[in-house]
Amino acid sequence: MFELENSRSGVETLKYNNRYIHSKYNPMKEAEQFAQGNKELINKEVVVLYGLGLGYHVESIHNLLLEGSILYVFEGNPQLITYCKKVNPKVFEYDNVKIIDYDNKFFYKKFSDVLNDVDDIIVHKPSLETIYKSNEILYNLINDFHIIKQQHESQPEMILQAEDNLKANKHRNTKNILEFINSKNDVNKIYVITASGPSLDYDLNLLKANQKKFHILAVGSALRTLVDNGIKPDCVVIIDPREIVKKQFEEIDCSNIPLCFDGKASRWAVQIHNGQKYIFNDDLEDDIIIRTSGTVAVAAMDIAIKCKAEKIILLGQDLAFIGEKSHTNTFEKTYGFKDSYRSNLKNKYVKGVDGRLVKTTQGYITFKNKIESLIRNNNNVEFINCSHGAFIEGAKHIEFYKVIDKVK
Repeated sequence: MFELENSRSGVETLKYNNRYIHSKYNPMKEAEQFAQGNKELINKEVVVLYGLGLGYHVESIHNLLLEGSILYVFEGNPQLITYCKKVNPKVFEYDNVKIIDYDNKFFYKKFSDVLNDVDDIIVHKPSLETIYKSNEILYNLINDFHIIKQQHESQPEMILQAEDNLKANKHRNTKNILEFINSKNDVNKIYVITASGPSLDYDLNLLKANQKKFHILAVGSALRTLVDNGIKPDCVVIIDPREIVKKQFEEIDCSNIPLCFDGKASRWAVQIHNGQKYIFNDDLEDDIIIRTSGTVAVAAMDIAIKCKAEKIILLGQDLAFIGEKSHTNTFEKTYGFKDSYRSNLKNKYVKGVDGRLVKTTQGYITFKNKIESLIRNNNNVEFINCSHGAFIEGAKHIEFYKVIDKVK
């Protein structure tokens, strides 16, 4: 519920569910501070802002724009558009400010187009919070983008590591991912993506007994679990740039297990893998793009989609804690330390596959959003989640043994 009131400085401010979208003391001063705090992003030819509010911060950003620059403002809450037009109509009259509201049928296309022109966006969080429940898809899109960007900024060494990996990996004797994709021409086979969530352990016996019925794509952290249980995946997928990823391959014979890896993935892991290697996203112009979205599960799923999969099963894609665990039983064997992920992070709660709330983290929620986005964009593929953790929108939730009964 929105409510206009006068601030102590005299200009109007706005509340949503009893939380102020602008300062109750001096919205104009707050807006100037907001703009100054984002000056690095404002000093660009193209500036992208999510969140209109009452437009005070739009005014302040407009005053700092370089000559010839343009500011795009996206707003997903129609009520904020209405309030802003009433309180601060002049922001709609600036020639170098383009305000795109959610009622515009090209909203997402315009948003996607301008994102290609910038490295980062400015987010007015109070405005964003007004669509938390009413427009979950857009909220997650903006929020995840912002979170991932903040993570990258806090880990500059990982960005440099990824660039060094790309230089090294491009000079290895590897094949292009297209060759792997073209080799998977049995369209009747169902694809299974194995992640390393704790519920993967529950289905290992069934997967082993029926593995010839499927194309199995394993994320790197699930490889040892499969191999130790007599399961040979069709490939293993990695995107993580860190050196520790090599531990996923230590003391494992991968001579008959191909590696599909992002060009910026761990060069140490790529080197230690002793089987056929297929590179993707290596910046070649004729390369096919494999979507990653910062999570290896999305990369594995997108490879399956590019292989023309009609049905994709997710195993171990829990995105939540099962009991006290975040990974399979082989976690300590792989990395040399205990699975203590849960105790190190602030827990959140999401809906589980059984309808009850399950503990998770913001990181897992971000991954979940990325997986759900991939599913939404591929409605010609049937996705079946046989994991036991978080509910994944767009996927059917069926226990693995019930799926097996229907597979010839």
